[in-house]
Amino acid sequence: MHTLGGLDVLVNAAGILRSSHTHLTSLADFRQVIGVNLVGTFLVTREAIPALQRGDAPAVVNFSSTAAGFAHPYMAAYAASKGGIQSMTHALAAEYAKDGIRFNAVQPGSISSGMTDGSGASRRSTGPGLPEDAERGHFAKLRPALGDGFAGPETVASVVALLGSEDGRFVTGTELRIDGGTHF
Repeated sequence: MHTLGGLDVLVNAAGILRSSHTHLTSLADFRQVIGVNLVGTFLVTREAIPALQRGDAPAVVNFSSTAAGFAHPYMAAYAASKGGIQSMTHALAAEYAKDGIRFNAVQPGSISSGMTDGSGASRRSTGPGLPEDAERGHFAKLRPALGDGFAGPETVASVVALLGSEDGRFVTGTELRIDGGTHF
């Protein structure tokens, strides 16, 4: 940092998901999701702000989710954490606009990843996948209007790159939903 100057772009992309009925969700699981997703985003951002203040047109891109604004059953802790990230992004944008730091969030949905297909280490449930008695019809409806299925992670990466670049210089304090029209 001292050799290269400040930090120009910070991307907070870490996250975990726990799927279960809310009444069966342990406090430990709830706290873990909030801790990794929301508190982790806060801590990394807090520590990076001094370097961002010395950066060249600095930008922060936080990962929220479509779950922040749309109902996804069995994911109350995840939705709460992502809604918190979204609200925190707005507050940070207002607080640090005078320093020229831009804060935005992306809301991926219908994106193919280890988290969405259940294969990732970041996703766990009280059993394998969704709860045994989960209403799977809800998830079958979550199909994008654009394309033939879930998009690849490069779709999100290109939006993150835009928000961190000079092309995104006039975008701050908002979130961009990347879901191919799954949620209108």
